[in-house]
Amino acid sequence: METTPIERKTNEETFLDVISNFFDCRKLTEHLIFLDYWLGKTMANQHHNKHLNAKDLAFLSAKFQTLLISCHTILTEQTKSSPYFEETLKIPKHYIKTEQNLLLSYPNYLRTKEICNPLVAFQHVFKKHTLIFYAISIKAWADENESEEPMKDIFETYLGLKKTIEACWLIHERAISKRSYKIRPDHEFALSCPLLLTGEYLNDPYLMVEEFFSFAGIDEYRKDLTKWFKIALNDEEGYENANDLLFVHNQMLQLIHAGYLIGRHRLLYFPKTNYTSNFATFGHWLLAKMETRSIQMLSPHFKENPLDYCTKNLTIDHVIKIRYGLKEWLEAALSKNSNITDLAYPYIFDQFEELQRIMEALCLLVTRHASTDEFNPTSNIN
Repeated sequence: METTPIERKTNEETFLDVISNFFDCRKLTEHLIFLDYWLGKTMANQHHNKHLNAKDLAFLSAKFQTLLISCHTILTEQTKSSPYFEETLKIPKHYIKTEQNLLLSYPNYLRTKEICNPLVAFQHVFKKHTLIFYAISIKAWADENESEEPMKDIFETYLGLKKTIEACWLIHERAISKRSYKIRPDHEFALSCPLLLTGEYLNDPYLMVEEFFSFAGIDEYRKDLTKWFKIALNDEEGYENANDLLFVHNQMLQLIHAGYLIGRHRLLYFPKTNYTSNFATFGHWLLAKMETRSIQMLSPHFKENPLDYCTKNLTIDHVIKIRYGLKEWLEAALSKNSNITDLAYPYIFDQFEELQRIMEALCLLVTRHASTDEFNPTSNIN
């Protein structure tokens, strides 16, 4: 008799399951209060029988052990999806106040950089002491093998657990309940569309457009986008190479940011000459790589006026929605247990077409001069 093999969960999926289970039994504040009572009983002989019965001590000490093991595993055993997974847990520093207003409980024991990236808190916890140290200390603590003097090891474990639990709470709110992001996609532009461009790219966003198309032409990107879209629609198929998908995702984010700046400030493109020995400008080089029907989604009006397209469509409100949709696409494509079919229609087929139009408009902006051979090289930087 044939049996269907059970698909093994990734470290990341197991980690989230452990965190979900941990906060299903008690909320953040309840876990932290329990630790305070437990420490008081052990180090100051303060008895809180209502909160520290033997059954709870055994149950929660086991929960703490399991949580620490899972945190240590996610920190030390990297997988192909680890870089993406860590990115989904981060927030920018300026978003902390917004998140504080969204969540009922917020960390008191984490530093700013640990709030921004909870995995940094795990690094601190396991840099101070090993997993074995915490396991032995928790067992001694639960067995009440305390000495007459306050035990340094137990206090160190108390502090490590508080930091770990608070970091896990943030991960729970960002990756499981997603309460941290409930304001998306309508209000927080700074988070939904982070300032990915810096330095010279902010001064001349066309440099980002050139960089985007230097990796692949519009037809190659369209194939990548179509593949991503199809996999995101199917919860039985995951993207085989997370790094490749993360690259395409980040490229699209940066291109959208460049398009937003170009449209907002009505920036014109001034190509540099002598791009290669065979092509006068980047636009000439890119145009040679394009197929006859590479521009197929834009309306006739916007084909003639691609800058108008950027100004009209890449507004703050619209970019927020695109950014939100891309995040949902990314999560669905990297998981075999979710898809984007439950999203509102604008985030599915409308967005698939919109992303193509964005690429086409920006492609036209840097190749238009090459198709007419009319250009006057100068600088776009003031």
